Amino acid sequence: MNIKVLMGMLAAVIIAVAGYLLVTYEEQPKVIDPVNVVKKTVNMSGMTCRSCEIALERISENTGVVNVKASSPEQKAIVEFDKTQTDIQTIIKALEMKGYTALSYEDEQGIHEQNPAPSKAPSHEMKCGEGKCGGK
Repeated sequence: MNIKVLMGMLAAVIIAVAGYLLVTYEEQPKVIDPVNVVKKTVNMSGMTCRSCEIALERISENTGVVNVKASSPEQKAIVEFDKTQTDIQTIIKALEMKGYTALSYEDEQGIHEQNPAPSKAPSHEMKCGEGKCGGK
């Protein structure tokens, strides 16, 4: 067999194997170290029912988030996360992507304003049948 043909076939096999490995590679989730876990309370706007709370609590699937406990009557979400894997601003963006507004967050240093208080009640499309929900 011609050496050029053999080298071409070998190169094709190497490229195919490398491509397969890249496509099938799954990154293992990072281990969360309890020493690095912090808790912050995010004051929200737009939650009206348990379905809203569930929508916000689902961000606990994000990298570094340990737990989220949302309360529509209190308009708060208590977030526990590994500060070496994520930060509060990333978490607030994830909460806002669900259709709610983060007004401020609270930690050991006090309250940090995020967005100005809404001038009127938020208008959200009904999603759950129990009330006006902001969740998506």
